Amino acid sequence: MRITLYLNALAFVLLFFTLKRCDGLIKVIIDFDRWELFNGTDLFNMEMIRVRKYNRTMSVLNGTGELLADLDDKYKFGFNFARSAQGNNQYNAYPMKLASRPFCEFIKTYYREYQHLFLKFTNLPFVPDEGLCPFPKGKYWVKDAYVDSSVIPVVVPEGHWRASSDLRIIETNELVSTGSLYVKLTKEIA
Repeated sequence: MRITLYLNALAFVLLFFTLKRCDGLIKVIIDFDRWELFNGTDLFNMEMIRVRKYNRTMSVLNGTGELLADLDDKYKFGFNFARSAQGNNQYNAYPMKLASRPFCEFIKTYYREYQHLFLKFTNLPFVPDEGLCPFPKGKYWVKDAYVDSSVIPVVVPEGHWRASSDLRIIETNELVSTGSLYVKLTKEIA
């Protein structure tokens, strides 16, 4: 019994160190596929946002969108993720998400935490520690935006991914806008 426990512990330690060593050897590649806005045209005009090929190996997000109203804590916002292993549009919900929160709280936490990844590609406002409420309406552009794959944990599986956003009115839970960003995640040994 003790030998089995010892061997299991040793196997776990070896696996842990092997994964830690491989972490630097595996390169995660994220390739944009498309962006879709399903409803919410009374709040967003996203017709000019497109995915385009940047070079042979990378696609980027480009274009201009317009936020037609200030967004405040009247709304709640969040992201859910789903994965299609074969890329056949049969997506299964994945237990990873950015939970819905009142909009200003979402901006103060998630947006602020990850803004360093996208502010260099856009004219979206910088959010200081105290937050930004309401989020101002206006025209916002994105130019040659890509995802820094170093922020994706190596344990996230390969496949086709869908990140879906929901914007709801808090009082009634009415869905006012939803959109999805589709990407393909692959891994290669560096």
